[in-house]
Parts: sequence; C-alpha cells; structure tokens
Amino acid sequence: MVFRPLIPLVEYAVNYDYIVETLCINKSRPELHCNGTCYLTREIAKNNAPESFPLSKSKNSGKTLLDIYILPEIADVTPKFEAFSSGTGFSYKTDYFFLFLKSIFRPPVF
Repeated sequence: MVFRPLIPLVEYAVNYDYIVETLCINKSRPELHCNGTCYLTREIAKNNAPESFPLSKSKNSGKTLLDIYILPEIADVTPKFEAFSSGTGFSYKTDYFFLFLKSIFRPPVF
C-alpha cells in the first residue's frame, strides 16, 4: 500500500482536462484558479479516510506486539540483600573479604 496515496495524483494528471471542465467544484468562479485541485484534495481525503483501510486503527489502537523470548534464568530475579542488624537499629553488611595473604606475597630480591 505504498503507492496508495499516489493513485489520485496520477488520476488527476491523466484526466486533467476532464476534471477541470466537469468535476471541479469551483468552475463557476474562475478567479480562484482552482483547475481541479478541489477535486484532487477531496479524492486524497477520501483515499486517506480511516474506513478505507482494511485494518482499522481502532482495532489496533496504536499498540504493537513484540515477540520476545526471555530465558528462564534471566527472568528469575531474586534479591540477594542480607543485612545483619544489631539491637541499635544499625544494619551492617559484610561482603568484603581481605584477600591479602602475607605468606604468598614476597617482594622481589635484587
């Protein structure tokens, strides 16, 4: 349906003389220099009317459906927050481990 808006334009170009002489609404007022553009705008509006589309926007209402597959491992999110509390209302979390091993570290000897 890419060429659908172009159909009235092609019809206007092909039948220009007939449209100007017969179908023009403003042929009684030549000072407007309409030359059938009134007919063209009416046909374009009729062509773009919502009832002329097979899939009405009222059915779709602008919503799009995305097909996404989410892996179960990713979808299962559990919070890993554990807080240790004392009686004073202070929470302290100990996730840090001191990994500096003095027995392994030896400075280089020159």
